Amino acid sequence: MFSTLNLLRPLLAVLILFLPLYPKFPLLNVSHTYVAIRLDDLVVAFCFIIWFIRQTKNHFPFFKQKITWLFVAYFIAIFASFLHAVFILQTTPTNLLFLHLFRRFEYVSVFFITIDAIKTKKDLGFPFIFLALATIGVSIYGFGQKYLHWPVVSTMNSEFSKGQLLEMNEWTRISSTFAGHYDLAAYLSMVLVIIGGMIAAFSGSQNFFLFPLWLIAFYTLTLTASRISIFALWGSLSLTFFFLRRPLLIVPLSLFVAVSIFQSKDLSQRLIATVPSIQSQISRLWPSPTASPTPTPTYAPPPPPVVAARPVVNVYRPPRATATPTPTVFRHAPPEEIPVDADAGVARSGEIRFNAEWPRAITAYRKNPLLGTGLGSITLATDNDYLRSLGESGLWGTITFFTIIAFFIFRTLRSPSKINLIFLGALLVHLANAVFIDVFEASKTAYVFWIFLGIYHQTLTWPKKS
Repeated sequence: MFSTLNLLRPLLAVLILFLPLYPKFPLLNVSHTYVAIRLDDLVVAFCFIIWFIRQTKNHFPFFKQKITWLFVAYFIAIFASFLHAVFILQTTPTNLLFLHLFRRFEYVSVFFITIDAIKTKKDLGFPFIFLALATIGVSIYGFGQKYLHWPVVSTMNSEFSKGQLLEMNEWTRISSTFAGHYDLAAYLSMVLVIIGGMIAAFSGSQNFFLFPLWLIAFYTLTLTASRISIFALWGSLSLTFFFLRRPLLIVPLSLFVAVSIFQSKDLSQRLIATVPSIQSQISRLWPSPTASPTPTPTYAPPPPPVVAARPVVNVYRPPRATATPTPTVFRHAPPEEIPVDADAGVARSGEIRFNAEWPRAITAYRKNPLLGTGLGSITLATDNDYLRSLGESGLWGTITFFTIIAFFIFRTLRSPSKINLIFLGALLVHLANAVFIDVFEASKTAYVFWIFLGIYHQTLTWPKKS
């Protein structure tokens, strides 16, 4: 008979490959939302059952780990928020609240699967191999979307989430096998910090493979035109180089990022349009005290035109033959000639966040600062995971969640090693992305994040190696 412990290693490899690469095709719809049950839910459930069988046979050894009790505290907090939303607030359908609660347990489950699959330093190599393969696959499919019209599977709205195969135009930002370009950018930025840190920290023949992989993944990131992920990558990787005592590498990294932004027409346009968008939001929230109010113009309809009366004269005109019109063919301009209003797109993105999503999360938090209004109660997107956490799970859920994150940061700072400092940089880039992207709720990025934290946790338990 096979050993479940040995089986967890290939299962983890399957998760690392399958979860990023399989598009979000729906299997079963859920009422009151267009979030669907998909094949990845079944794959994770199967892996969790194998893990649970092993835990049962060994009398649940995961309770002996300190990190487990931090998760228990978090699960109690979000379950209390769920009960409060169901029995007290009653503003969100119960099945929707339960779906998001269950999804949160599902995402975290891969963390415990990972720490049981990786027990020694010898086990550390295979997840990196499959992470590299997954990154290559994601990049290849992204290039296919951009240059070969490969289909896109998106969940950006209710119609797209039905599994439609869409074809992107010249100006659509790629999402590869992810459901949106922001999710893809968050995934790539974390992977790029890990690969870049390994190149800086460890010399050897593996860098002949890692450096081209970093360039491919970075170019894929530029095709998403995600401003927050580009700068999050630059800042986090710069900190990683500083932690690894390789500060001189920050200079070529900064130059490379700057040149890449300049070469990307879509990204550079969006960055230029960001400045006036930010200024308009600041002036709206904090108007200048010296500025005089602009009077609101009143609309007055123009008077009707005066037409001089003319006598009616019946004049006979013989009929004339009507010439047959010559058909004119209107052709669409080539893609590169289609004007793209980057200013309007950036302004719309900012307006949605500042005037709708973020105030909605703050309102939910004010309803119950301790417990929030329940996971999934403030629509599918907030585009700020910190505000979303406060609104949905309140102070209790937010504090217990970020206590888990703080555990990794403090443990790394107390006993730093090269690999842990690299992982710290990858954690920081994810936290930076969370300012404008719901990275902890988007399924693909959430799965990969908890797998990454599982590997990170195991490296923290090993003796320090200089």
